[in-house]
Amino acid sequence: MNAVMEQPILPFARGDWRFEPRGSVGSALADARRRRALSIEDIAAQTRVPIRYLAAIEAERFDVFPGLIYLKGFVKAFARAVGLCERWAVEAVEAALMDTRRRASA
Repeated sequence: MNAVMEQPILPFARGDWRFEPRGSVGSALADARRRRALSIEDIAAQTRVPIRYLAAIEAERFDVFPGLIYLKGFVKAFARAVGLCERWAVEAVEAALMDTRRRASA
C-alpha cells in the first residue's frame, strides 16, 4: 500500500496540500497546535477567537457556542491557524454533532 492511500490528502484553498488528520476534531486541532509549539493564547491572538471557545473546541464542548455559524467559523479559523484543512474540520464537527443528536434521540 502506498503512502498516499494510508494518509489521504485534502486540498487547501490556497493550492497547497496537507495530510488529513486522524481522530476527533478536538484532539486533532489540539495535537496540531502542540506540534507547532503554539499555546491556546497564541491561537486566540492570531484568530481573534476567545480562548474559552478554543478550549471548548479542543474539549469538543460544542454546546457552549451561541450558534452553529459561530462554531463553524471558529473551527475554520482554528484549523487554518494550525495548518489543518478547514473543510475537514467543519465536516468533522458536523459529523460529531449528528452523532450527538443521534445518541440523544436513541
